[in-house]
Amino acid sequence: MKNVLFSILGLIIIAVIALLFFFKGDGKNPYTKTSWGKYSGTCASEDAPNKDFGKEFHACDYEVPKEEIPVFKSLDFPFTHKFNGEKSLPLMASALIDVNNDGIDELFVGGGFDQEDGLFAYEDGAFAKAAFDLPNKPANSSTYGAVSFDLDNDGNTDLFLATDAGLLWYRNTGTGFEVSKIEVPFDDKSICASVTFGDIDRDGDADMFVSNYIKKELMEGVTIFKDFTYGASSLLMINKGDNTFEDATATYGLTYVHNTFMGIFVDMDKDGFLDLVVAHDTGEVRTYKNENGKKFTKKRNPTTGKFAYPMGIAVGDYNNDGNIDFFFSNTGSSVPVFMARGDLTEEDVFIKDWMLFKNEGNFNFTDVAKETKVADFEFSWGAIFEDFNLDGRQDLVVAENYIDFPPHKLFKLPGRFLVQRADGTFSAVEDQANAINKNYAITPLSSDFNQDGYPDLVFANLDGPIKVQINKGGDANYIAVRLPENAKYVGSTITVTKKDGSTLTDAYVIGEGLASDQTATITFGLGTDTEVASVSIALPDGSNQNLVDPKVNALNSL
Repeated sequence: MKNVLFSILGLIIIAVIALLFFFKGDGKNPYTKTSWGKYSGTCASEDAPNKDFGKEFHACDYEVPKEEIPVFKSLDFPFTHKFNGEKSLPLMASALIDVNNDGIDELFVGGGFDQEDGLFAYEDGAFAKAAFDLPNKPANSSTYGAVSFDLDNDGNTDLFLATDAGLLWYRNTGTGFEVSKIEVPFDDKSICASVTFGDIDRDGDADMFVSNYIKKELMEGVTIFKDFTYGASSLLMINKGDNTFEDATATYGLTYVHNTFMGIFVDMDKDGFLDLVVAHDTGEVRTYKNENGKKFTKKRNPTTGKFAYPMGIAVGDYNNDGNIDFFFSNTGSSVPVFMARGDLTEEDVFIKDWMLFKNEGNFNFTDVAKETKVADFEFSWGAIFEDFNLDGRQDLVVAENYIDFPPHKLFKLPGRFLVQRADGTFSAVEDQANAINKNYAITPLSSDFNQDGYPDLVFANLDGPIKVQINKGGDANYIAVRLPENAKYVGSTITVTKKDGSTLTDAYVIGEGLASDQTATITFGLGTDTEVASVSIALPDGSNQNLVDPKVNALNSL
């Protein structure tokens, strides 16, 4: 009997040790291999050799030249989010908003349960509380999502907050915010996680897609795939012309029950109408075509009929072919597949990897995550595309670490800062860039706070201080375009045509990342080029606008 007990105990100990080694090694870079055949967590530069295995090395399969790696300087930030795991979903709001129309973004950060929100401004090389009235938040409430948008088209950008108290409109008066509640018909199970805006019916005002998640107290687990009655119901709200909204979810063919972190309005097929991409947690990515402003039709994509954990969405034209592409976060390598599959059967196809949808045009998407070398990383949340080194290729930053996942208490992931190389592949350089973040980030954000042309980086951390990284910059050239945050411009596609005829493209959307909103300034890296041929904007009303006399190394405001 003793021998049996000792054998069982031995097997348990071996299993625990194996799991510990699994989770401890999860943060290693899967695409970096040293010249002596061992895998390492980094790809060393010559002046900072990696010593993870007790020896120095400099040769890597996917090394990025030092001059192509942006380097960041960390700043202290006067806000630490306080997460209450018993009361709140593991989300937090963050948004970039220019409250005073000076062309420089302030940073809004949502508070945890009964923690006040914060609005901060960058001045003289530091962040401090903004001199702008931010009302007290409702009691017994967490702030889950935030976007900035000028709903009433008065020239002042407003804030919209997804909270336990509902969807709140913080109307910018020019000196502060006036708060009102937007009436949304949430059912008894659903709570607002995030919101996106866009004029989907081309009537001149902004409509909303409200992404909803099941209430904290009703959650039954995080691996439920096949119970199609479990979860929240997201809503499409059509503007009635006076900035009140009516539920048009069924009319537009968007009725479903599924926990949803976020959605984005953007024109995927260049027909002049804003389409919709939605991330279903424990489900699939959904890509919907806007049928002339009358309804949405679900189109197939690489996840259709399969199962994954898409959460955050990055939006951009990573390969400069003029089509808008999408990155989706996932559980990745961090969660053993047998655990992540939850209630799926053997016949169900499960996708654990990160996903990068290359837009081939006309709603044809190919998942190129493997070939671009972004597939095999770890558990992730929000993500953004941004050209941080201004070389004309969009880079990818992904937030990592799950506060409710016990292994991440012991072995925290670094967060991934992925520079795009000339061959279209991405390389993780967060250590060389001084961009490692292990504080349970929900999303990255990016804005040029110090106005040097180089995008800076923020991590909205659910547990731990907000991390702000100022880009040390370099000698590359750029052109920046700032769009009004209103129904006329949101969803626009901006194209820069260079003197050699090549083009750079990006989209201005509301809500990229996760529960967050990015800047209204779109920055295009030009490398050594000192002028461009043209800058054109395809507006969501189907019209086109050309930027008159575009200025390089300057902010061009519309």
